[in-house]
Amino acid sequence: MKRIIAMILICLLVAPSAYAGEKPGKPIDWQKAQKLKGGTEIVLTVTGGQPAKVRLLFADEATLVTLKPTAPKLPGGVEKFLVGVGPKWPAVLSGSATSTAAPLRVSKDGIFDGDQKLAALADVVQQTPRGDVKEIAKPRGHGRLIGWLVVGGILLFVVVGMAVAAAGD
Repeated sequence: MKRIIAMILICLLVAPSAYAGEKPGKPIDWQKAQKLKGGTEIVLTVTGGQPAKVRLLFADEATLVTLKPTAPKLPGGVEKFLVGVGPKWPAVLSGSATSTAAPLRVSKDGIFDGDQKLAALADVVQQTPRGDVKEIAKPRGHGRLIGWLVVGGILLFVVVGMAVAAAGD
């Protein structure tokens, strides 16, 4: 009985750490990144930084524009609106254009709903020059979920085995 309890505790302690160091999935080259649909989730690694899951807004031959992983939660369809800005992002970021889908508006001055400023653009959108991009990758699948399902299956097997053994005594 002590062995079974010890095994359960070891599984519970080891399983989370075994999946905590998830690495990015399959790398994506720059040309393929430019063809990705806006809103696609990628894992971006910039020079000197750690891999981070981000949503792609736009990519061209020189720049990658993404939602920051630390961006504040935005109301309603604001994220969808930002994805829809598409190829206008370089002009918006440089201050030479504004993108509008009433009542939403994005410019270098920020993200607005009518006259109300929802967020500063720098707090939500990240522009990364190609030279600063170390790697673009697909996010890993459901590795963590599968790990927990395996641990759960083992625990269920052990508990059922214990119940059967106890019933047989």
